[in-house]
Formats: sequence, structure tokens, C-alpha cells
Amino acid sequence: MRCLKFEDEYLYFDDEKSIKLYDKIKNTCYNIVKVLKNDQRSYVALIEIDGEKYVYKKPIEKNKRKWQRFLSIFRGSESKREYQNIKNITNAGFNGATPYFALEKRKGLICLDSYLIYSYIEGKDGSLEDIDIISNELKKIHKKGYLHGDSHIANFLIGNDKVYLIDTKLMKNKYGKFGEIFEFIYLEESCGISLDYDKKSFYYKGAILLKKYLLGLGDLKKKIRGKK
Repeated sequence: MRCLKFEDEYLYFDDEKSIKLYDKIKNTCYNIVKVLKNDQRSYVALIEIDGEKYVYKKPIEKNKRKWQRFLSIFRGSESKREYQNIKNITNAGFNGATPYFALEKRKGLICLDSYLIYSYIEGKDGSLEDIDIISNELKKIHKKGYLHGDSHIANFLIGNDKVYLIDTKLMKNKYGKFGEIFEFIYLEESCGISLDYDKKSFYYKGAILLKKYLLGLGDLKKKIRGKK
């Protein structure tokens, strides 16, 4: 990953095309084709530059959080980390987008704002009719020693008879069979049907207990916040 500094902006990229894209966006030489998401958490838009489509993604909530800004001193912004994560997907041999650059706006060591540009993939969100190929893709991820990181059915994009990984925190599996089963439980719940995986082992029972604990902890936090 290369880095260029323009006053208070830091550009993270890998090839010269990314610099040209940065110049186009900085000078607003692009068209917004469609806003894909716009809420308090993030802004995501499909944009077009010189006849080619790209995805513009700004993690609004994480850019503004004080704790996230502090952590950016040590690990960079959410956009920079996602840029590297998208690269990791293809480097690991899976189908994913092409990341072009991540842009950080900093004040001293702290990142105040950031956004990410990556390629647009023609396709549709994973759905129940795609569950077989999605399940097989998740098994491939596990077989190669990784975890998807967020195995909701909609986080698998289907296009050109291929499964693409999106919104994933692909990571090395440090939890073994336990981690694999936990991801299948999450996939199963997101699609609402029973899936074929190991449900008789100790790992399955342990994953169910952990899930109940995490849900209970989440409910407790909501109650505490509601009383404040």
C-alpha cells in the first residue's frame, strides 16, 4: 500500500489509476448514479467517472466517534482498514471488489474524516434461492482457514454465477470448529431455514450458549442506556 500526502489529506492506494480517480472526485468530476445507503451510520453511493461505475463509501458514524478517532492514531481510519480488507479477500483467492483508494483527512495524528472508493460489481444480494452456493462458499472460506466475519446472507453478492464477498471482515480462524459453527448459526438465522452442518457436537452447544450470552448482554446495555 502506497501513501501520498496532500496538505491534511492522506491517500492510500496501489496504482496510478487511483490518483486520477482521487483528482476526479476531489474536483467533483463525477456523477451520482444512485444513493445506495444514507443514514447515521454510513453514506454509500454508486458513482460514475468517465463511463465507469464505482462505489463511494463514507463511514459517517465511525468517522465521528471520539473513541474511533483516538484509535485512528494507531490503526488508521475505518476506510483504510476496509481498503486493506477488500485486498485481503482477493489475495486469499475469493471473489471480491477491486479497492482503488482510501482517503483520510487528518488533524495531526487524528483522522477526522475518511472515505473509500472501490469497484462496482453487477449482482444482487444473496437470498434464500442462493443458499446452496452461499453455504458452499462459506465452507470454502472455512476450509482455507478463514472466517467470514459477518455471515449474514445479504453479505454475499451473487453475480455472473459467482459468489462475491462484501461487508466482510475476513480473518484467520483462531477459534477452529467453534468459529465455523458460529458463522453457520448466524447464516441460518439470517435466512430463516435449517441448514446442513454439525449440530450434534460440543462446539454447536457452546456456540449457542455464547450467542445467548451476547444477546443478553446486548439487551442489558440497551436497558442501561434507556435509564440514563
